[in-house]
Amino acid sequence: MPVKSSNIVPKNSDGMSRYRVRCMTHGDLPQLMEIRREMKVHDVESCIDSWLTVDPRGINVVESEEGEIVGACCFIRNSEDLYFGGLYCVRSKFQGSGLGIHVWNACMDHVGPMNAALNAVPGKMELYRDKSGFPIVETEFKCQKNYTSEPVDPNNLSNIIPQGVTIESVQEYNLPALFDYDFSVVGYDRKLALALNCQEENSRTFVAVKNGACVGFGTIKLTCLGAGRVGPLYSDDSAVAEALLKTLIMSMPHVTGFVMNTVSSNVSARRLLKKLGVPLKEELTRMYRKEKLVADTKKIFGLYELNLAPF
Repeated sequence: MPVKSSNIVPKNSDGMSRYRVRCMTHGDLPQLMEIRREMKVHDVESCIDSWLTVDPRGINVVESEEGEIVGACCFIRNSEDLYFGGLYCVRSKFQGSGLGIHVWNACMDHVGPMNAALNAVPGKMELYRDKSGFPIVETEFKCQKNYTSEPVDPNNLSNIIPQGVTIESVQEYNLPALFDYDFSVVGYDRKLALALNCQEENSRTFVAVKNGACVGFGTIKLTCLGAGRVGPLYSDDSAVAEALLKTLIMSMPHVTGFVMNTVSSNVSARRLLKKLGVPLKEELTRMYRKEKLVADTKKIFGLYELNLAPF
């Protein structure tokens, strides 16, 4: 794959070092995760790796002449006409140098004329709306970051599920039903991303099945900071979601903390987190370039990702 690059001289450098923006490769992941750990962000390396496979040109990095990755940004192609942005970061010593706008522009070149969405952190909504081309603000929900560094007790959750429903570790034969269910929730095809999700290291995926049909599924993964992060977690009803969540937590007991990101409109998800003692840390504003996305948010108990996918 050709590497897209451009030379940049940061304003605050000694005038000698030069940088280029290029598409990220799988080999860049260790350096990117180092930056994300410095930022205290609960990203999952295997998840970023999977989405980079889905869209090999979807993540751009800023690289020094010495080969150091100093910044990154992504707009991942989620469907033919939808891209999702995030991972925007610049190492602290390079912030204010102007590198960030170059990697942002490279990502927007990748998006082209298509629709795109992102989650704006507090204080940045006006910037994205007024200066960055994301004029449409979601009013139905906020994206919520929920995290605790303390252990969570799965015994606080119920495993009582409706008659006829079973919960099992995902197998290859479950995938067609899981794909169909995911499509019914988010409204577009994510077969490749979901297949990769179910194969990632340091992760567990479980599916709820009734009469051969998928009625919910969930994944837990180990973050770069050692916590267990649940997402996606989708279900037809809260009882199945609760049992799935309990199963996921029990499947990964030796973690440091717990993360689950939610949509504010799903009050049942908030109730589950209250049972576990997981506090709300931050609310993000969903923004769109051309039009809002429609998803069945009452079935979304845990978001897949905050930086790579909308739901």
